[in-house]
Amino acid sequence: MDPSSALLAGLAAGLAIAVQVGAVSLLLIEAAVASGPRVGAAAGMGVATADLAFAAVAAAAGGAAGAALSSHAGEIRVVAAGVIAAIAVPGLVRLARERSAESSAGPDRALTGAAGAQYLRFLAITGANPLTIASFAAVAVALSLDGPAAALAFIAGVGVASFGWHLLLGAAAGHAGRWMTPRLRRGLAVGGRLAVLAIALHLALGG
Repeated sequence: MDPSSALLAGLAAGLAIAVQVGAVSLLLIEAAVASGPRVGAAAGMGVATADLAFAAVAAAAGGAAGAALSSHAGEIRVVAAGVIAAIAVPGLVRLARERSAESSAGPDRALTGAAGAQYLRFLAITGANPLTIASFAAVAVALSLDGPAAALAFIAGVGVASFGWHLLLGAAAGHAGRWMTPRLRRGLAVGGRLAVLAIALHLALGG
């Protein structure tokens, strides 16, 4: 695969992985709605940075990494279910414990804070998510890059696609959150965590 083809392949792979509606996307939307577009954009950059790192590993290791991980698909699903549940359950517990009207109107504190903190948080969430690793491993199996130039072009394509999508998603959700009432934001927080927990259950059952 020459550099121009590798760039297009990176754009396609990066966008296909980024637009999947999964636990990370739901948490990103929740954080952006709670804290605004600036924090949402920072969180999106954290997700995209992890995607970029995985793309670099996929380009460097190629089919070897993909073959090694594809033979452990069942184990990856179980670990992913545990990681996702560990993210969802504490948030639901915190929301359930909020008693007063003032605290119940506030967002989940785990998903609010400075933009830099949310960048690091979502970098860690995405980096620890085995499903993201498995997605790039599947891409690695199909890669046939002709030298360092093609590898760099592929990585650049993934980066452009992932950063573009996640910045758009975080900023859009952040602006939308400004128009929501506290009750609606809290309902979104509860619904988002329940959806994340449902994804974990689906994976645990072999989905």
